[in-house]
Amino acid sequence: MNNIPFTNIHTHTTAELNILSIKNSAKNLNSLPTSEFISIGIHPWYINEKSATEEINFIQNNAQNKNVLAIGECGLDKFATAEFSLQEIIFKEQLKIADQFQKPVIIHCVKAFDSLVRIKKEMNVNVPMIVHGFNNNEQIAKELIKNGFYLSFGKALLQENSNATKAIQLASIDSIFLETDDAVISIKAIFEAASSLLKIEERQLVQHIYSNFKRVFKHE
Repeated sequence: MNNIPFTNIHTHTTAELNILSIKNSAKNLNSLPTSEFISIGIHPWYINEKSATEEINFIQNNAQNKNVLAIGECGLDKFATAEFSLQEIIFKEQLKIADQFQKPVIIHCVKAFDSLVRIKKEMNVNVPMIVHGFNNNEQIAKELIKNGFYLSFGKALLQENSNATKAIQLASIDSIFLETDDAVISIKAIFEAASSLLKIEERQLVQHIYSNFKRVFKHE
């Protein structure tokens, strides 16, 4: 593979050997690792109004760390227990931090894509925004692509005729990523499925995604 690594932009598990990964630290803001690439953010499931200000300050104070490659996962979820208006406030605060430190944003979004697009436009966000674990219909995929979002695909690519298997074929290869999220699977299985769907050699896909990673996450 010419020493070009597989890249996994969103995982909750220990990094696979020789895989370039970003580990999500949204649930463990007080114990950030320093020996691996991470993302930090407040997931909408874990928003607590009483501790939100302290957590936002923590993200603000740690976003500049070299191993923090992204803000997130953060976003909007109509099924989360936190009030949606509060979710919007917390999400916007994290977007401000991302903009300040020019870090991409890894986004969790459930049943709130209209609000997501609206906020991006209202705030004129100019850092990359990546909707992770994308497995929604083609109409949503097209709307996100049109509005400049990146899409990251995971285990849904392994399910025949899932929304993800159709959506990945709509996006430019320059604007997609692959991930394992919290699934106990190898990122290599995701790459194998994606290369089959996109009808390109796996070696070429690894090179493309790695190029995307270097560009978006400013990785040398």
